[in-house]
Amino acid sequence: MARRIKPFLAVVAVLIGVGAAVFAWSNRVLIERHYTQTRTNQPNGYRWYQPTEPIAGGHTGFFELVPAERRTVSDEALDAARDYAARSRSESLLIWHRGGLQLAEYWMGLGPDDVVNSRSMHKMLGGLLIARAIKDGYIGSLDDSVARYIRAWQGKPQAAITIRDVLRMSSGLRWFSIRDRAPFGLSSRRYLDPHWDEVLLEEIPMSFVPGTEYDYSDTTADVMPHLIQGATGKRYGEYLSEALIKPLEARGGFIWVNREGGMPHGGCCLMLPPETWLRFGLWLLNSGRWNGAELLPDGWLDEMLTPSPNKAHFGLMIWLGTPYVERRLYHRPESPINQVPNPGAYNSEPFLAEDLFMFDGAEGRVVYILPSEQLVIVRTGFRPAPPAPEWDNAFLPNTIIRGIERDSGRPSS
Repeated sequence: MARRIKPFLAVVAVLIGVGAAVFAWSNRVLIERHYTQTRTNQPNGYRWYQPTEPIAGGHTGFFELVPAERRTVSDEALDAARDYAARSRSESLLIWHRGGLQLAEYWMGLGPDDVVNSRSMHKMLGGLLIARAIKDGYIGSLDDSVARYIRAWQGKPQAAITIRDVLRMSSGLRWFSIRDRAPFGLSSRRYLDPHWDEVLLEEIPMSFVPGTEYDYSDTTADVMPHLIQGATGKRYGEYLSEALIKPLEARGGFIWVNREGGMPHGGCCLMLPPETWLRFGLWLLNSGRWNGAELLPDGWLDEMLTPSPNKAHFGLMIWLGTPYVERRLYHRPESPINQVPNPGAYNSEPFLAEDLFMFDGAEGRVVYILPSEQLVIVRTGFRPAPPAPEWDNAFLPNTIIRGIERDSGRPSS
């Protein structure tokens, strides 16, 4: 009997080994991405993202710095902002005030032509791209069901989600805890799998009634590219280029897609130069107009900047600067994702402009827009490395506001 069992066990072992090898090979992209994704958390980390699709630009030239005699922000304030950014692992810092570029600095080998990783700033841009699709007539209204444009969800629970729910981060789609990181778990597959779009459409469950709660998540943001492609019939990057990048005369870049010809994420993984982000800020500073063209639906800015009923700091896919809290949490307070040291964005003091709103990409990647001060600030980079103090989200805008030359005789435009 023993002589018969041994060959049988050997055969079983071989079959198990072959099966494991086949499984590993068929999931090799997911496995490799899972174990190498931390490479994105460093300078030039955007090179990890493969494959990518280009996003064509329509650049007409970089903004020139205003001469020293025409600066409307004091040298002391600009120096303080520059020094703070430089010692806090920044890649870039651009400051625009009253019609002129006051400062443009780059570090870590970056130059004006180079792209940076947007992280979650892409979420805010995705919301504005939805607005453009409404302006262009591709999307009916904020209160349309997402299933009108995502056919796979017709007749399913997700059909209860409206576009407004998506832009308020109130979709009801399940988010994940920080412990849900197994290579083949939903959290990993919905981000890294070459077919994550199918995971989103077919496997992500609902966790609350749409519109009744707030839950900031990449899962909800990933709905936006599906909406854009379903509504326009165009590739997401193609429509982003023609609807926003080219009209703003900005430099293009590229976006990560899960596979060749596949889908991009809506909450990350968009690579554009810092000056392109500055142009997005200037566009909103000018109430959605550029070169005389209205690029947003009527009343969009007011709607966008109205606090969500479920989150005071969040409008329509945009972050609001008030009310003041020392830690502005991205996720709802009870979320397991907040169970880390120093969660959210730290603010040492209230913003000095109550109308400040921002694109926020975590790690201090941010575009501050302050209409009352005619001020836009772009900072990209990384979290300061311990034991350095954490990034203070209030430092740059408040330092510049305090340094504005109001009675110096310098021109204001």
